[in-house]
Amino acid sequence: MSVKPARKVSATELLDMRERAWSKKLRGVSLVAEIDAKDAHSKQVASVLGRAYRKWVASGREPRMFFRRWPACIAVAVTGIAARDYRRGELWSALWAAIGYQGEQDDRAIWGRGFAAALDAMGMPTFQGMPMPYLGPILMHTGIPTYCLDDYFRLLGQRMSVDRGLDAESFLAWATAPGSENRLLNVDVPVRRFLQHGTEYALDFVERSFELLDRLRDQTAELDGVGLPPRVLERARYLASEGRLDLTTSRSPSTGRTRIERPRIALDPFGGGIEVVLPPVGDTPDGTARWNVTADGVTTTVRSQAMWVGVAEAPSTTHSLLRPVRTVVVAMDGWPYQTELQVVDPAAPMLVFGEDGRRLPATAPLPPDTVWVAHPADYELLADGPLQVVIEGQLPLGWEGWRLRKVSLKGVRSLGLDKAPAARRSVRGHTHARISTGDPVAGVTTPYGSPVFSQVPEIWLPGNIGAEATWHVEVRRSGTDIALVTESYRCSEPLTVSDLWDSLPRPLVGAFDTVVRGPLGRGVNRSLFIAEGLCAAFTPRVRLFGTAGLADGRAELSAPVGARVEPRVTRFSSAELASIVEYRTEIESEPLVVTPPHVQVMHDRLGEAPVWRAGPLRIPTDAFAEEPGTLLVRIPGVKQMPPLQVMAGGQVVQDAPASGGVQAGTARYDMVKIKGTVEDKQQAELLVEVDGRLVRVASVRPRRLAAAAKVEGDHILLLECVLVDGLTAAVYATHAPWREPVIVPVEEGGTVPLPWDLCSCGPLLVSLQVDDPWVPVEWSRWPDAHVVASADGFLVSEDPEEVALSRYLAGEGGFPDDVRDLSRIWTLVDLADRLRVSSEVRRFVQECSRPILRRPADALTALVKLGLEPDRSLHALITSGLAAVAVPQLDPPAVAKMWATTPAAAVLAGDLGDEDCLATAERQCGEVLLEIRSTGTDPSPQAGRFGLEADRLTHLAPQAFDAVLRAAHIVPKALLDADTRAAGALQLFKARHEPAAKESSHVVAHVVKTAERLLERPQLLRQVVQRKHPQDRGGWYSLPAASAAFALIARLAARGDEACRAAEQTFRNDWAHLASVAPDLVTIDLVLAELLASTVKTEAQ
Repeated sequence: MSVKPARKVSATELLDMRERAWSKKLRGVSLVAEIDAKDAHSKQVASVLGRAYRKWVASGREPRMFFRRWPACIAVAVTGIAARDYRRGELWSALWAAIGYQGEQDDRAIWGRGFAAALDAMGMPTFQGMPMPYLGPILMHTGIPTYCLDDYFRLLGQRMSVDRGLDAESFLAWATAPGSENRLLNVDVPVRRFLQHGTEYALDFVERSFELLDRLRDQTAELDGVGLPPRVLERARYLASEGRLDLTTSRSPSTGRTRIERPRIALDPFGGGIEVVLPPVGDTPDGTARWNVTADGVTTTVRSQAMWVGVAEAPSTTHSLLRPVRTVVVAMDGWPYQTELQVVDPAAPMLVFGEDGRRLPATAPLPPDTVWVAHPADYELLADGPLQVVIEGQLPLGWEGWRLRKVSLKGVRSLGLDKAPAARRSVRGHTHARISTGDPVAGVTTPYGSPVFSQVPEIWLPGNIGAEATWHVEVRRSGTDIALVTESYRCSEPLTVSDLWDSLPRPLVGAFDTVVRGPLGRGVNRSLFIAEGLCAAFTPRVRLFGTAGLADGRAELSAPVGARVEPRVTRFSSAELASIVEYRTEIESEPLVVTPPHVQVMHDRLGEAPVWRAGPLRIPTDAFAEEPGTLLVRIPGVKQMPPLQVMAGGQVVQDAPASGGVQAGTARYDMVKIKGTVEDKQQAELLVEVDGRLVRVASVRPRRLAAAAKVEGDHILLLECVLVDGLTAAVYATHAPWREPVIVPVEEGGTVPLPWDLCSCGPLLVSLQVDDPWVPVEWSRWPDAHVVASADGFLVSEDPEEVALSRYLAGEGGFPDDVRDLSRIWTLVDLADRLRVSSEVRRFVQECSRPILRRPADALTALVKLGLEPDRSLHALITSGLAAVAVPQLDPPAVAKMWATTPAAAVLAGDLGDEDCLATAERQCGEVLLEIRSTGTDPSPQAGRFGLEADRLTHLAPQAFDAVLRAAHIVPKALLDADTRAAGALQLFKARHEPAAKESSHVVAHVVKTAERLLERPQLLRQVVQRKHPQDRGGWYSLPAASAAFALIARLAARGDEACRAAEQTFRNDWAHLASVAPDLVTIDLVLAELLASTVKTEAQ
């Protein structure tokens, strides 16, 4: 019997067959490259499409209709050609060869538009508005062409080597930040475009690439579940086998693929406002992590401390941003890396956060969900669609001029601001997978501060009829590489996965990572701590404040069969906030922290970080009179809050209702409403009624906690000491001011025990405050309010250099000939007016500056590392003379870090030839920096002068002027921006009558005339001339011109101009006086002066 040969299919039948198979898959993915189409099939379809297209055109039919006939075939064939055959900017010749068609220039537009029409027909992104509108979208759908993968993986490896702990969001923020264009010049254009325009698809692609590289460190590792196209996996494996991938650097100091969390920006909508979340840190030497958070140049030290002795893990903590800032730089002691976070983009001042407070990446579209939006109040939200405002929130006082709203984006297509076109964010309608957890167990966390869930999560996978999406779900224990559960699902309709955990031993306890991957940009991953079946009950429901602290409490915890909690019942005394229990199963045991619900209070004042406290606040009367602020009271579970009662002399003298409604158990009380009453009474108790009881939430009392102090052997005795619970002393050694203060609880009788080395080391300053045992306090470097315990002597230690400096301060010896630790010298320069009488300050600074000027590069590094406030760093640079010295060029990475924290120091540290250094400098300074470097001139030399409007400002009431000053800082701009200079001039205007400004005013005419004589180059001279008052008025009107003159003279002196050197030495004290009252403008002028002077030097060469 003969076998009948298979019928050969026609071209149309082949295309129809592939169309049916691929169409369903394409409708279930984000990018064409995600479907696993065989190369042979893709090439075959490309060839057939070419023949079909020739016939279509020859028949006279409209070409654009061809692309709607087989859209899936068009998409797969064209994308396949681009992925395989793109080379060095050229694709069209490869496309024509693959389809067997002699395409002309017009055909590029036809096929480009046809490709977009095919994508649109299947509901896929078309990437409209890209450069190269026809070629760009094709390349985007490849993810990254094979030819470009080497560039791409090399870039990832380079960034991982310099930024350990790097994640996809941070990498994209680095790659796409304003002023970062030069960072991607060494990668091929498709890589650059994909990172810049790929939004959530690029974010997910990069995250999967990081996991791929992590897995490739183990040569035997399986790559299933990574979720990247096979050609990407194959190329990466090949590069790794050839040793062409840098796999030596892990993204974490720990082993495995798990990384430490990175600092991030988040929102506490009912308290701290916009804040920096500092992640938990394991294995710290003493259970303490010390973070340095620099917000637009202002550095704050934040401590995170384990609550129990012997615990090595420092929990997560937060630092509230006191005002709108452009960038935040976070570094941790003992960790050589720093993280730079953008907060407010001046071109797009709209911050969006999820309901959980996590900031949504600026590189990704917004979800069609409920979000929090913060924006300047005079910028209106613009929504393409019905925007529903759910809650009108309120940010802390330092964010006055900003608005916080919770809005629903359901049905909204885009969201933006009316005065900032760049702020527009699309709202992408794709439904993401979800991990549903239920509420965490109230009052129970891990030692790291993470919430604890009593139920295993369910996973919801989206699906649509006519589309086929493949989802890969993996569960593993946090900190390990071993997958406990791996499952794959194909969905054409929504699917809820509730049996994922059934194969694991139950009940579960521990931290688990759940990763759900599907179409690019639609997955989800989450780390959860589960203590399955755990229940907690508390008595009382909420612990109130009592006379001796929190009310006594009781916690009862229960576990399901197969688990137990030890101890099951925990009692809390008034001095105990939390306790540790152990949750045990047959195979696992984990510690948990139990913190019964309790009242919390916060005092929000301008310039002070708001902190929640678990005890009544003590507010100094003078501080209250200066800035009453806002009092926040949080009582869990309360939906209505009674008025704040002001009690004086045993009687209630005023009631103040809460401002606005109660949100999340939190009420806000505007303390301005009771300012008059408190000033009249001088002291008062502030109370709220809870469950029929009056609870004292704050006291307003005179500041003085002791009248005087004296050293008596091994302790300090405080005279007329006001002994209150938690009274703590910080002891500062005036003959060793570089040492951190010694923190000692004040003992009975007002005694403060001293360590042996402070007993005879000279005068001691004692600063007192009432400490909260549950909130780490960072004491100031040097106290403002203190009592002095007089004594003779100097510090004795095992460090000869330290002893020599202490002897010098005590008048027992001369200044040491050789000092290696320059941070100590900078401390002396900074505190000179505190350590010496005014007549001796100048000579004292000159003596201390000798080692600084001998080693300027080391000195500059030490100053930045010391982390002084920007005005104090600037003042130290000027008074030491370092601002007028040529500093040898430093290592570019070190200079880049300086630009992010201390621009006045960074500009002295070397040229901007390094790409990363230049990009960091541009982010701080703005586009003006590039213009000065290219043209040698400042585009806005007159910005910052006192013009004709200065006279009008003199007639404003103080409150009205303060409003003008605040308005100038609502949207922070780049350092050299004209608006920033104007804001700096306003700062100077406000201080024009202060003694330091008056000192400078006496010499401004002489300074300006000297500058006009010494500044020969027109581009330098115009900086001074354009800053002069339009009517050439002298006195304080010419202070802005003097600021420019001081800086230019100093930077020419650094280049060997002897006349300028003599002038700088003559005017140095006057320049320092001006810097003390107008640090912002003086910093700007120092940066401008160095940039301009460097261009003059180049011309001379």
